[in-house]
Amino acid sequence: MNFNNNVISIGMKWSAGISLIQVKRLLRHAFLVLILFISSCVSPPEYQDGLLENIPAIVDEVDYFSLSILGDDYTVEKDWDITLITDSSDTILTTLVLADMNISSQDSSYLFMMNDSGDTIFRQILVSEVVWSAEIEVPLIGPPKKISFLGDNFTGRLEFQILKK
Repeated sequence: MNFNNNVISIGMKWSAGISLIQVKRLLRHAFLVLILFISSCVSPPEYQDGLLENIPAIVDEVDYFSLSILGDDYTVEKDWDITLITDSSDTILTTLVLADMNISSQDSSYLFMMNDSGDTIFRQILVSEVVWSAEIEVPLIGPPKKISFLGDNFTGRLEFQILKK
């Protein structure tokens, strides 16, 4: 009987040993599957310029304003109040860049800048590629206070900045 008890106890140890090996294998496989799952997760696309289609990017500071649009048949009317603080001795540098334009003859998009009196002090029809800049003395035009974008199937890239000098 001692012999049978030894066989039974050895068998229990042996079966427990196999169970422990199986658990280790399972954990190893689960770990590998988890690593594969985590490493194959898809992240959002990397944008080279930070712009998303048809979502304007605005930077509005007391000494700088920037509007960036990557349009794809973008039709919208939007206004932005400017927090740019100027006085009568200031000069502003205004730049406009239009690139990658794909506009048909029926499309018409505009960019406006208005002063504190509501007068239009800048107007540009957005139909072709442009690189433009100008230094303007604030007393000549009045303090800029609002930017308006009227897009009608605008397709292209717009970069507009106002910098207080």
